[in-house]
Amino acid sequence: MAVAKVSVACVAAVGFAAAFAFSRIYYAGHSKTPLRSLTAPPRYIRIVQQNLLQAGIVAPAEASPGAATSSS
Repeated sequence: MAVAKVSVACVAAVGFAAAFAFSRIYYAGHSKTPLRSLTAPPRYIRIVQQNLLQAGIVAPAEASPGAATSSS
C-alpha cells in the first residue's frame, strides 16, 4: 500500500512538472522573444512634426506682449 501511495505521488509530481514546462513553452501569454517598445521610429516622428509645423497646426505658444501686474 505504501509503494502505491509513493508511486501515485511521484506520477502526480512528474505530471505537474511536465504541465508547467509545456505551459511556459506553448502558452500565448508568455513572450518567446525579447520585448520591444511600441514607440514610433524617430525618423517618422521628426517628419510628422515638420509637416505639422509647416501647415501651422502645431506651433509654439505665443506669450502676451506685455505682462503687467496690478497693485491691490
